[in-house]
Amino acid sequence: MWICFQFLQRGYTSTSVRSVVLHTLNRARFSVAVESFLKTGQVPSLQEGNMQEKIFSFPWLKDRPVILGSRFRDAFQDPGAFLAIEPLFEKERYIVTYNPSKGKVYALLKDQAKSDDILKAAFHAHVLLHFIHSADNSLSSRSQQEHLMPAATDFELHIAESCKMVSTSYRHFKNNAAEQGWRMSDSLLNPGRARLH
Repeated sequence: MWICFQFLQRGYTSTSVRSVVLHTLNRARFSVAVESFLKTGQVPSLQEGNMQEKIFSFPWLKDRPVILGSRFRDAFQDPGAFLAIEPLFEKERYIVTYNPSKGKVYALLKDQAKSDDILKAAFHAHVLLHFIHSADNSLSSRSQQEHLMPAATDFELHIAESCKMVSTSYRHFKNNAAEQGWRMSDSLLNPGRARLH
């Protein structure tokens, strides 16, 4: 009984000690929630999200496709790439980009970024990753015939498209996650400390 009470105090739901359901969205469950939302328009239930979480996504592994709170020099190959997308994020407290040489999406946080800005940046980064993966899949089938390589302008287009989608869907994602019983906190996503000034 005491063990069950401890689980409940820590934000867990448990019908028995063996079947623990986590309410919080850590990085792995956040990825599952966003991916499901983008494919179906719905955030998975607590049970579904916990079942889909990749058990082997250890937080200390460096091979993550999304870097939250990254440094400028990691995210951009050259200042021109930054200048090309900066106007898209004028009203945001973050910038999201893709570095093709590293194959990763980077979310850079501005000085004044608050908790919700960090959550939105993480959501935006996953949206951009989804767009790039979708484009990669269609490109790989075409490139085998035509030897095509994605251009920098393709990535800029994906970033612009992701901005449009995030502006219309982030609030819906948050509300849907809350309806399903998920608790979101930027600290659970463990963002890096680097900030843009």
